[in-house]
Amino acid sequence: MKRYVLYMLAMMMTLLSVLPSAAGCSVILKPKWRDLDGSSTKAAQFGGRWILVGSITFKRCKDPICLDTINLHWHGNHLDNLIASLYKKDLDKDVFMPIEENLVCDGVWSKSKQTLILNFDERENLAPTTVFYLVLTVPEELEPILRKGSFCLEEQCLPKPFKQYAQQEKLSLAFN
Repeated sequence: MKRYVLYMLAMMMTLLSVLPSAAGCSVILKPKWRDLDGSSTKAAQFGGRWILVGSITFKRCKDPICLDTINLHWHGNHLDNLIASLYKKDLDKDVFMPIEENLVCDGVWSKSKQTLILNFDERENLAPTTVFYLVLTVPEELEPILRKGSFCLEEQCLPKPFKQYAQQEKLSLAFN
């Protein structure tokens, strides 16, 4: 009987060490392509259409976790510039609104690394489920290039529990 109990404990420990969801932390990237304002007047004013390109959902484990940056590496044709903003979804509202009170940060494009760097204006304490929305300003000539590529979440910018998950899962936003 003792051997059986020890065997079962050993098996459970092995399973817990290899399953990414065992810790309860996960990151889910969902691509979208939604024009937030179909007005050609505003597109001309802002240098392109505002496109909601995807969501990034963090489901945290039991322990409190803070996040202060997200890096998204571009896989596709070379981009000279990219204008982006990251918003936090108000979980009390069904519809996403890209308004100032939901703005987490504006992105910085690294042309040499082909990486979108989203350094949060303030450190974000993650709720059990926290959803962020990535909005790009897309000039007409850039849309076909973006639709053929993808962004991958860089795991080194994530807190440790999410890094472990990212090592096991491909975390990308693909628009094609």
